[in-house]
Formats: sequence, structure tokens, C-alpha cells
Amino acid sequence: MTKRRSRTENEIPLYLLPQAVARKVKEWGDAVYRISVKRTHWHHYNVTVRTKPVRKELVPMEVALSDPDMPEDIRKRLRKSGRCAA
Repeated sequence: MTKRRSRTENEIPLYLLPQAVARKVKEWGDAVYRISVKRTHWHHYNVTVRTKPVRKELVPMEVALSDPDMPEDIRKRLRKSGRCAA
């Protein structure tokens, strides 16, 4: 069983809700499990973002390049994009 993690931001104004949710998702960098938005008073909200770790099969990893004659600039570009050189 994976341990779920959550973070809460309190008293977020209505017009800043999208930025608050995006900030919390970027802060964790894992798979988002649940986003809860709860109204407190007036136009303020509490935002809770719950995440769980990315499964081992889905974690990005280094790709081995099979062609030793490939130019170095193409290798770097392929490494950055995460695509296979084959």
C-alpha cells in the first residue's frame, strides 16, 4: 500500500485558486490523487492537494543510445526529450 501525502493552503482568494492548485501540484511532482477545495468565508477557500508516488513502471528513466555514430547534438536532443534514438 502506498502512503498518500497531502498539503493544505489556507485562506486563498477566489481569483488565486488556479495558481494555488498549480503551485501545490508542482511542489510535489508526483501523481495527483485528489484536489479538495473548501469554502471558508466570504470568497476565501482552503485548497488541499493529495498525491501518491508514481508507480515504478511509470517513472521516467534514462534511455540507452544504440547508434555510436550518431552526432552528439542529436544525442543530447534525444536525451532531453526522453525519446529513444533507435
